[in-house]
Amino acid sequence: MPDVIKVRAATNNEVAFLAWDIDGMIPGCLGFEIVRLYPDSGEERCLAAWVPFKGQRNPRWIPQDTGVWPVQKTFWRDLTVRRRRDSIDLRPEGEMIAY
Repeated sequence: MPDVIKVRAATNNEVAFLAWDIDGMIPGCLGFEIVRLYPDSGEERCLAAWVPFKGQRNPRWIPQDTGVWPVQKTFWRDLTVRRRRDSIDLRPEGEMIAY
């Protein structure tokens, strides 16, 4: 079975960019679920996705999570590092996260 061989992340405190390399196609893999971890609290949150599978539509741009619409490429932007997708509140500065 192929493996993820390299992972990179970069952030500017508003957006995080994640990229990974795999050493071959993963049989039956439809995509990747991405989970944000909060080490201080142990909370895990599956990230939002707006892009459906080929043949599906999302005309109202309603988010699902990457468990429903997995990332179908080997990079992802977490657009909700500071700005919440469900309110106008900002997350606290300096909050530690991991993926």
